[in-house]
Amino acid sequence: MDRIPVQPFLAVLIGAGLGALTCVAGQKHLNHLAKQECLKQPDTHRIITMRSWVGDSTHCVHIRYLAN
Repeated sequence: MDRIPVQPFLAVLIGAGLGALTCVAGQKHLNHLAKQECLKQPDTHRIITMRSWVGDSTHCVHIRYLAN
């Protein structure tokens, strides 16, 4: 067990896990803010959803950029 660097490996693994969880929580919060922003401007903006490794990403986009 002395030859295997367990503690540095665990530190990297735990750090990557905490970073990923932070990204997921941040994306959820940004999705909520985008939905609120689009509800304020229903005539000119639309909600679009894209997929990423973090999960679904919601954006508020002006309709002139969408091909309706």
